[in-house]
Amino acid sequence: MKKYILAISIAIILLILSVFLFADNKKIKQLIYPKKEIVISKDSLLKLGMPDRITEQYIIIRKSEKSVNKSFFIADTRENLIYFFDKKGNFVAKAPTIDGFDIQSKEKKYLDEAFKSWSEHAADIGFEYNSKTKKYEDVWGKKRIYTHKFVYDQIAKGKGRFFPKGIYTIPSVYKNKSFIGNCNNTYNVKNEQVKELALAIHGLYKSQFRINTMKSMLAAVKTDFKEIAAPKAYRETMAKNLRSFTYNNSYGCINVPEGFLLLTENLAAGSLLIVLGEEEKDYLVAM
Repeated sequence: MKKYILAISIAIILLILSVFLFADNKKIKQLIYPKKEIVISKDSLLKLGMPDRITEQYIIIRKSEKSVNKSFFIADTRENLIYFFDKKGNFVAKAPTIDGFDIQSKEKKYLDEAFKSWSEHAADIGFEYNSKTKKYEDVWGKKRIYTHKFVYDQIAKGKGRFFPKGIYTIPSVYKNKSFIGNCNNTYNVKNEQVKELALAIHGLYKSQFRINTMKSMLAAVKTDFKEIAAPKAYRETMAKNLRSFTYNNSYGCINVPEGFLLLTENLAAGSLLIVLGEEEKDYLVAM
């Protein structure tokens, strides 16, 4: 009897061992080899050359439930930089940016202007979108033929040509012939109220001034799109020129070079976009 019990005991032990050694069950493997949480510190990222403002926001994002299984952009319109990270928080690409004419504002009337959709801007000057003809039509009876210039001129009258500090999502990407980039060069943006904005991330507007400006910015950044570092000298120059129309001459959208688009276009849809405040302090976005 004792021999029989001993044999059964040995058989059970061998069965358990075989499960632990050979089973392909993920839960069992996790019990045997629990994953160690990798803690990324601010100091380790700063040593790699990632800007302090971007780094501090990165830490906040990674601790937030909102970022779970989400790739994300961090844009700093003070230092004219944008960074992109994949769903695991791995760095993918960074680039200099050309952004809005106006400095960020907290005043409601300017925020309301910045948060308008393209259709709302068009409606302000008497154009409504006809879903049947797929065109904007003059509803003021002036027989005007719609062009984007009408809307741009309207936007220019206000002080809403900036990207407000906050959290956004990118629902989709597409190609727009008005912008540089032989790829999906336009990333639509929705705010927290799930409203699609006129604001977007897109390739450089096809103007020689912006093209030349971006060339000088890329030369000043020195590092490649795939390198995480951004020189302090470049960032300080941008911060000192916060009111300069040289680096800030869009109607609020974030203009990026083609190299950045090529590295992010396939991962952008569904991503978060976090836009930092332009202040020296209190620039971080709570999540």
